[in-house]
Amino acid sequence: MRILVLVALALSLLSCKSQHKLTQEFDLRDNGENPSPTRFVSTRTIDSVDIKALKTDVWKLEHYAYPDSIRLFVRVLDTNGYVVTNMAAPYKRDGAPDYFPLLTEQLGVRRRKRVANIPTFRVREFGELDSVPTNIALAIDCSGSMKGAKETIDLGTELFIGLKRNCDNISLTAYHKEIRTVFPLSSDTSTMLRAFREYKKYSQGLFTATYDGILKTLQTLKDVPLDQPKVCVVFSDGDENLSGTKVGDIFEYATKHNISIYCVGFGYVQDEPLQDLSLYTGGKYYRAYTKKDLLGIFLDIYRSLRNYYLVTYTPPRFEGLHTADVTVQVPGRDTMIARGVYDKTPLTPMDPRDEFSKPILFAFNKSIIDTASFFILDELSDALERFENVVLEVQGHTDNIGTEEYNQTLSQARAESVKSALVQRGVDATRLRTRGMGFMMPVVPNDTEENRAKNRRTVFRILRK
Repeated sequence: MRILVLVALALSLLSCKSQHKLTQEFDLRDNGENPSPTRFVSTRTIDSVDIKALKTDVWKLEHYAYPDSIRLFVRVLDTNGYVVTNMAAPYKRDGAPDYFPLLTEQLGVRRRKRVANIPTFRVREFGELDSVPTNIALAIDCSGSMKGAKETIDLGTELFIGLKRNCDNISLTAYHKEIRTVFPLSSDTSTMLRAFREYKKYSQGLFTATYDGILKTLQTLKDVPLDQPKVCVVFSDGDENLSGTKVGDIFEYATKHNISIYCVGFGYVQDEPLQDLSLYTGGKYYRAYTKKDLLGIFLDIYRSLRNYYLVTYTPPRFEGLHTADVTVQVPGRDTMIARGVYDKTPLTPMDPRDEFSKPILFAFNKSIIDTASFFILDELSDALERFENVVLEVQGHTDNIGTEEYNQTLSQARAESVKSALVQRGVDATRLRTRGMGFMMPVVPNDTEENRAKNRRTVFRILRK
């Protein structure tokens, strides 16, 4: 009942504004283009919906525990925005069919793409009766470029806080030139609302430190256990002109602490960095075109944290692009696919590393690559095909058995062999440099056979992304 009252209040406040004002301030659609997608408005059981109007998606993906496990948060919706329930244990009725019969992963892209079946996976439904606490960090852009949307953001923020269950925790960070934690992670709704209402009286600023603001928001979740649900919701137009933080720093922190980022872009938004943050952290990117749509997104995000099918499995090892496809089969209609994507290659624009190592094996005292290492070269060539601006230096490293001159020559030959193998797999030779390092840069002392094996390695230094 409280939710319905809050929604009705929000929509009634919007309706008091003239359509002209809405269009002038915020509606960015041209001639009816960019229609709003279906938003989550409520729930219905599988036995009470039109099965021909169903669709499915992966709303959240956690890959922090890779390669041990992947967690997909799957939704089944109808075209009116109702999330469909009672399709998996413990809510599914006795005798109901298996609605989630198959899970596969597509590994890589284009020429070398392959499909791996996942023989064992678990599906567990979570709903309103489950009291799993969710920890939500809100990041609100209060810069001057957001002036036209401030009233709606303020209203939506209060609505979002008002939807909180007793078991949930929320923090709020607001930023423009200055960054301020309006309130830390808390479960006290009245205290949160009081702090926000005080802040919003004088919250507008001129410049924008978006990346600094997002990182500060993530840090409000630092003490939450790794296995508890954590999300960061960013409301911004993506404008950035002040931060010292890089996008890669945000990605690294979010991945380390298992935080999925949901970016909501509106106004004349800088889409690409917000989309990348959402994709690579397992979250979702929303695009708002009207004030009313923005409020719908607030509701969609929060309700989706309460109602979902959690699919858990052990993934195949592949340092590249993984496309997870969950088959959803409802008798009487076509098969549906819920698709989630995560990327484990070090070449993504989010990864802050400037070099990485690969255990490429060679014949003893030779530069011939062992066939057991071909899969590594396939993964790397696949990644280089996707990230066409990347330039790599291939470094060969050896242990200290033999003379310095011998090892220098051997390491250079091995680097050249790796380059040739990548060129044979379609990589442009001009994107690869080679350098033999001999035994001059060991990662561990050459005092045992185990350590010497670690020093015999191929390092890829990223010269350009």
